Amino acid sequence: MNEHRKKIIYFLIILIILSLFYYQKTFNIFQVDLNHQNREEFIQFECVRASELCGGWGDRLKGILSTYALSMVIDRKFTIKMLRNCDLRKILKPNEYNWDHDQVPDNVKSKEVNIGWEFSYYDKLKKDLSLFENLKNFQLIKVRAGIQFGNVLRENKNLHKKIKRLGYNVSEFHIVLSLHKWYNQLFKLNNESQKKYESLLKRLKPNDKSKLICVQIRTGDPDSSVRRDYYTRIEYWRFINKNILNSSDSKNYKIFVTSDYEIVKEEAQSYFPNNEVIYNKDSSFHIDKQGDDECRGLESVIFDFHMMQNCDIGVISHSGYGLLALLNRPDPFKELYVYSKEHKHLSLTHNNQSRYFSPWKNLSWIKYSKLGDIVFF
Repeated sequence: MNEHRKKIIYFLIILIILSLFYYQKTFNIFQVDLNHQNREEFIQFECVRASELCGGWGDRLKGILSTYALSMVIDRKFTIKMLRNCDLRKILKPNEYNWDHDQVPDNVKSKEVNIGWEFSYYDKLKKDLSLFENLKNFQLIKVRAGIQFGNVLRENKNLHKKIKRLGYNVSEFHIVLSLHKWYNQLFKLNNESQKKYESLLKRLKPNDKSKLICVQIRTGDPDSSVRRDYYTRIEYWRFINKNILNSSDSKNYKIFVTSDYEIVKEEAQSYFPNNEVIYNKDSSFHIDKQGDDECRGLESVIFDFHMMQNCDIGVISHSGYGLLALLNRPDPFKELYVYSKEHKHLSLTHNNQSRYFSPWKNLSWIKYSKLGDIVFF
């Protein structure tokens, strides 16, 4: 009896195995996409088309660093494909992190997320990341953005554990607070620019007593009918003379000037006869207004930006380029002065900031010493 029961059980087991094999072959009921499991997934910042609006280097860097922050929390490999004006790889090389877009396989299934300058994404990403998490079937997500959407990731409570596992305090997972670290993880100058950088740095800071004042003045877009007038620019020179070059060691200061208007840099020399004024000639570009074969212009803009990591004091306009350049220092808030507007009486958010910037009048010098001192979304 026992032998008979054993034979029946063996027969049933074999029957079940054969049935499963049949249904697997016929209906793929247990099929696992091993290629999907093992494949590397990417999220890529893009600025490639000749006709698209990417913004200047400041806006592009906001998008790059936000996408980099996002890549960390959604576990995707981060890459950059920036070909508009010039292939970025001709100017900046991957440093600690390889962001070269050539590592993305050809003909991958991709999806584009065009954030642009749409601040409503801030509210969406504060709550959840379904916008990106629902794209698991796409090996490549292409992001176009000119705003700091990555800053709100720390406000998403669902990401707090992940951010801590990445080695960050949740409060510090922010572009301004992590800018110097992230920028240097991603970028280094090409060999030729690095040699130029080292040579200029020796001139700017020749000894331990040397101090560097960096001035960045944004006068307005090149195609704007109204540039910020001459008398406004004088306020920068007056501020430096009154508040910085008024001490016994003023002879140790050198002044590095950058601007989107070449005449501004030339003016500075006449205002500071006792201090060396240094600037790069022909670097006054807004790169989104240049043509699509403008490596020289883009390289000059990025070179100036890279150099300002070494500033001891910043005296700047309220612009994305200038703010990011001076915040990209080991101590981002060290002696940083912004010609801007008071705002704390306005209860501003990213949703209503337009009323702050228009009209752009009644400016004063504000010391930027912590997040919130300046409107910078």
